[in-house]
Amino acid sequence: MQSAKSPTLPNPNSSASKDLQVREMFSRIVPTYDLLNRLLSLGFDQHWRAHAVRRLNVSQGSRILDLCGGTGDFARKVLGLRSKDTVHVADFCFPMLGKARDRLRNFGERHGTLCGDALRLPFANGSFEACLCGFGVRNWADLEAGLAEVHRVLVPGGEFAVLDFFQAGAKAADRLGRFYVRKVLPCVGGVVSGNREAYQYLADSMDGFCSPQEFVGRAAINGFEMVEEKRFLLGMCWLFLFRKP
Repeated sequence: MQSAKSPTLPNPNSSASKDLQVREMFSRIVPTYDLLNRLLSLGFDQHWRAHAVRRLNVSQGSRILDLCGGTGDFARKVLGLRSKDTVHVADFCFPMLGKARDRLRNFGERHGTLCGDALRLPFANGSFEACLCGFGVRNWADLEAGLAEVHRVLVPGGEFAVLDFFQAGAKAADRLGRFYVRKVLPCVGGVVSGNREAYQYLADSMDGFCSPQEFVGRAAINGFEMVEEKRFLLGMCWLFLFRKP
């Protein structure tokens, strides 16, 4: 339910859909989005993305989809670490993509940006050798539909790397990570961005999302094989690498 003092998004009492509410929320925090990612992850988010890109087992010259690509952080890692790949950044928040285009200008013609919904991707079947999704799957209004779309646009043998926050477990480290996400993240995010509501949503979305084990199971139901997994920083973040058979 929405609090009178600190409303969270998506608001179940709103007539607007979840995807519309999330899109508007991210549009409001674009100016401080990258700075806060660095502060709130203690700078580790760049390391996590680089690790994910290095674990891709697809040939140089591949077509990569940066799904829910935001301001282009994952795309920059691909273009910097894999010299022959091309990257398409797709996000449903147009202001984010504007910033991504500015940040990717130095990479010439090896990238493109497109405003599109992860649940209804405007790409043909088998368009990409790999798909990366950083901190985006929690925001999908329909997880099954999103997984099915990623599976559709990958070639057979294509890889899908997911980097995200999942529901915390019961270990001591998990509890510490949950405290950080629930208490520290909204306060710091609210001070820097002026929008505590958005960062409270990020904390709530982690608690409301599935566990890492449940996510792996749902990916398997949608046709993906597990390649590897890695847990980062107090269990706050997980990397899953899947393959389309």
